[in-house]
Amino acid sequence: MDDDESASGKLPGDKLSKIARGEPLTAAEEIARGARERATERLAREYLESPSVKMARELYFSPAAKLARDYANSPAQVALGLSPAFGAAEIVRMEAMRTLLEPSTALAAKLNAIQPLAIDHAKLALIGAIMPSIDPKVIAAIQGVQPLKIDPLLASTVSQAQRTFEEAMRPLGGIGSAIKQLEEQQRAVQKSLFASLGGPFGDIAKTSQWASTLGRIDTPDITKLLGGGLGTAVGHMRDAIAKNFVGSAAIDQAKMSAMLGLTARFEADFAATQLKMSALAGIGEVFDRRSHFQIDAYHSLFGEWRTRVDLPENFWRDGRVRKRMYREAEVDEGLVVAQPGMALEIMIESGLTVGLRSEANAVAVVTLGEVSMTVRSRGTSKDAYVLVGRFEQELRAYVERKLEERFGPDWFKLRASNLIGKAKEIRKVAMARGEAVAPLVNFTELGELSGIIQSTKNWDEVFGYVFVDKTEFDHDMQKLIAVRRPTMHMRRIDGVRLVEVICVMQRLSEQMADDGAWKLAAESDR
Repeated sequence: MDDDESASGKLPGDKLSKIARGEPLTAAEEIARGARERATERLAREYLESPSVKMARELYFSPAAKLARDYANSPAQVALGLSPAFGAAEIVRMEAMRTLLEPSTALAAKLNAIQPLAIDHAKLALIGAIMPSIDPKVIAAIQGVQPLKIDPLLASTVSQAQRTFEEAMRPLGGIGSAIKQLEEQQRAVQKSLFASLGGPFGDIAKTSQWASTLGRIDTPDITKLLGGGLGTAVGHMRDAIAKNFVGSAAIDQAKMSAMLGLTARFEADFAATQLKMSALAGIGEVFDRRSHFQIDAYHSLFGEWRTRVDLPENFWRDGRVRKRMYREAEVDEGLVVAQPGMALEIMIESGLTVGLRSEANAVAVVTLGEVSMTVRSRGTSKDAYVLVGRFEQELRAYVERKLEERFGPDWFKLRASNLIGKAKEIRKVAMARGEAVAPLVNFTELGELSGIIQSTKNWDEVFGYVFVDKTEFDHDMQKLIAVRRPTMHMRRIDGVRLVEVICVMQRLSEQMADDGAWKLAAESDR
């Protein structure tokens, strides 16, 4: 800042941009920031520094986001036979997200219209409020060592500025309303962003991630790590990726990763875990979900492990016991030692689930039916519990639809008669609390829904061709029920169980979405 600017008392022209870029202010700027910060600047600074907008700001204003805007306009196509990376609808959605990231034009105009009244800087200089060379006594007072003696003119100026600010804010409904507008805008940004990741854009991002991981590993190393037919199959996938992801496609692939903050390189143990997750993700897209390669890829990660409700009590209480049991079941070592947040990051980086990363957090987006849910690396236990709860709702709606289509509105009486008494009692208590009447199926739990599906008649006539393997379905449901048990949701989930439940919910959701279409295709005369 030059001498003329200092003497005039003007605010530094690049101060807000420094804050936006996260650059430190000088000592003089820091003191001036506290002693004479204008109301308009303060509001803008609070918006820029608020935790809720941090991820959106990083995505749009960082160099990574610039890559995203380049990518949105790129003509390149994703390899392996996928359609162009962005259709018209996706470009429109990204443009809408970009617009949301910009503060409201009307609000910005109102804030910019607020100007400080004329101040006699010579008098203010008497208390050292403006000049760069600040009296040490004033510094001590600012730090709270002794009270600062305020010049009456300064107090009068502050009062006038406050009234000017109040008048300017009146059309917006006051400062509270203005802040509410900013908060609503931030929520809209997050909603738009995660909606994109829950749709076709997210599918492309996942494919890009597992292809990127497999593409940078040498085929002999893949074969050695995965072994047998699985290693050979993944090696062939890797060779296809190396041939297709070249030139502009390779550049766009890197841009896609950078845009979502997915550029991490893990240590050796975690790198092997990432490769196994990418293999599982890739096999799931390239091969039929009933292929034995799917089972092999899953076992390469989890070994023979499966969580169940009858595990010994010390498993839930003692992390050392859990790790010992995981290793005995030959669970991947990186997954055994990974903290939940790290396990989630590896899932996202590998393409096993879609998501994004910032320096402070990672967020996975898990789509269940028509709903997309988020799991944060800083809130894994709570988010996983909520996620399983949402899956329970989706499963309940699916069971109700399938059985009602087949047996009519009285299906619960015909096909779940053993649950009528208990469900009625629960409904009676709920209605006594003021809840509206609802079908009896709404008062069943995850374990009871599993029982309805697996009952012999229901499985043979309705659900067998959807979930295919009854034993595997039962094992999957036990893994989820273990999370939903009332005594479980208060306990911290570990990395193995976090990845396990997300994989299970994604697999079962895909089977429900397919709705047995494979059987119709298999029985077709064509």
